[in-house]
Amino acid sequence: MKNVLKFSKYALMSLITVLIFSCDGEDGQDGIDGNDGQTGVQGQAGTDGEDGQDGNANVNTYVFDLSSKSGASIPNDLPQLTQEVVDNDLIIGYLQNGTGSGTYYPIPASVWPNGTGGFYDIAVDIAVGKYWVHFYQVGTQTLMSVSGVELGKLKIVVAESTSTTIGKTGKESIREELKSAGVDINDYYAVMDYFGLEY
Repeated sequence: MKNVLKFSKYALMSLITVLIFSCDGEDGQDGIDGNDGQTGVQGQAGTDGEDGQDGNANVNTYVFDLSSKSGASIPNDLPQLTQEVVDNDLIIGYLQNGTGSGTYYPIPASVWPNGTGGFYDIAVDIAVGKYWVHFYQVGTQTLMSVSGVELGKLKIVVAESTSTTIGKTGKESIREELKSAGVDINDYYAVMDYFGLEY
C-alpha cells in the first residue's frame, strides 16, 4: 500500500507538470495596419536675401582724435606700422578740417585750410610704430604750431599689399588699382567707398 501511495503521488505530480506545460494558448493574429495620412501642401518658398557687401580684410582704418592736441609736430603711436607694413603697404592719411566737419583733406598736403581761417602746409613722417603730422608756414620750412581747436580726427588707411608687379612695389600696385577703378586717392569718401570702410 505504501508503494501504491508513493506511485500515485508521483503519477499525480507528473500529470500536473504535464498539464501546466501543455496549457500554452495560441497567439492571436496581428491587426491590420492603418492607412497613411495625406501629404500636406508644399509651402511657398521664401525670397532670397540680398548678398552682403564684399568686405576687405586687407584694408584697415585707424582713427586718432587730434582735437585736444596742439603743437607743430604731433606724433601718433600706431603699433600696426611694422617694418613690413612701412616697406610694402599703401598708407594714406586724411585730416578732418576741425571737429565735426565732414571735410577730410589728404595728407601730406600743400596749403591745408584749417577751418579757422589759417593755412598750413602739412608733412607726414611714417616710421615703425609712429605716424607724425608736421605743420609748416605755407611755402616755407618754418614749423608753425596749431591748437587743438583747429584739428579734428586723423584717419590712417593701411591697404595691405598682396602681390607686386615686376619693377613695382606693392604700394604702387595698389595706387594703380585705385587709379584704374577711377578712384582719386585724394578723395577721402571715394577711397573709403572703394574699400568698403566707414566714414
